[in-house]
Amino acid sequence: MLILVEYNQIMNDLKILKTLNVLYVDDDEEACQSIGTVLEYYFKNVYIAKNGYEALEIYKKKSCNVLLVDYDMPVMNGYEFLKEVREENSLIPAVIISSYDDKDKLFNAVKLELVEYLLKPFEHKELKELFKNILHWMEKKSLLETPLSSEKIYSFSKKQIISDDKIINLTSSEYKILEYLILNENRLVYYSELIDLNSDDSNQNSLLTQIYKIKKKLGVDIIKNVKNEGYILKR
Repeated sequence: MLILVEYNQIMNDLKILKTLNVLYVDDDEEACQSIGTVLEYYFKNVYIAKNGYEALEIYKKKSCNVLLVDYDMPVMNGYEFLKEVREENSLIPAVIISSYDDKDKLFNAVKLELVEYLLKPFEHKELKELFKNILHWMEKKSLLETPLSSEKIYSFSKKQIISDDKIINLTSSEYKILEYLILNENRLVYYSELIDLNSDDSNQNSLLTQIYKIKKKLGVDIIKNVKNEGYILKR
């Protein structure tokens, strides 16, 4: 039972990745396809580059939240790319991937404040462990936040709605509902799904009360009711 609870908690935590965009940089086409497919399962958007120069162009134009970068590449290698990124952004979580356990490369990588230095080949379970470490890194640096409107954000780590002038606390049932709607943004979420998030005695009436309280705390009309079916969150 304990193992099942821990597994479910891990999977729930990893769902937060669906609010994030990842930039994967590797000159190996086969790796781009195979790892890219895995990344698409976990992340909101996956951007792929074949070298550091191409990655820098994408990084400047797109909203990237996580960087997974191969070390050895033509034109501009992974270390050179991340060095440029670090000159302007010391917070974004970055991981170097390499086929070689090279002391010089490891020494250079330390300067880049990486989440991890991952050696190829690796298995799916190692990627999942890496994703957990990335989320932990982001939590420590208060990066696990998503905008709700131009004036308010939601903090996944603090379970709070944050605006310029105040912090709004949510109850356990309220943040479970709000997070589920955020992670399923633009999809109709049925009443039964939201009722199942909370205690056994939850019902449609109690759900309506909770949604009302959440909407009042949000102060912005982003949760829409679909009559007799459920809710959609649209930002």
